[in-house]
Amino acid sequence: MTRFLLPLLLAAPLALAACGDADTDEVADMPAMGAEATDETHEMPDGTVMDGAEHEHMASADGEATQPQLVDGVQVVEVEAGRMGYQPRQIALEAGVPARLVVTRTVEDECSSQITLPAYDVPTTDLPLGEPVAIEFTPTEAGEVQFVCGMDMQRGTIAVVS
Repeated sequence: MTRFLLPLLLAAPLALAACGDADTDEVADMPAMGAEATDETHEMPDGTVMDGAEHEHMASADGEATQPQLVDGVQVVEVEAGRMGYQPRQIALEAGVPARLVVTRTVEDECSSQITLPAYDVPTTDLPLGEPVAIEFTPTEAGEVQFVCGMDMQRGTIAVVS
């Protein structure tokens, strides 16, 4: 099993660098993924170091999905594509009710420059820096679907309830 994990651990710094604006020199300076990977800190692609509790909070606030606002019969959720990926990462929507994700990219890294929602045939959409972009679709049936960045590395989840 170790021989399968080793390539993943070695590739992790490169994958993180691809989502940031790190150049190849910064990748070489990243710490090795060894014993340090089990401690309570996490280094983000932009070099920010977060403790385990702070990183978990950013991943999902208390593990609960964000509820939409209903505006003229449309479920609306504002999403930030930022240094920590998508915030919120978990969204709850009702099946059969039109939805609009208003996504604003707040960082220059390439990984946050696009978003797609494959389950609803939403094509890859460019996210200009600092400009809100509306992505509209209608969730059809109960279940979970993902929205992802253009590099398929950052993800968010939509829990559709009926």
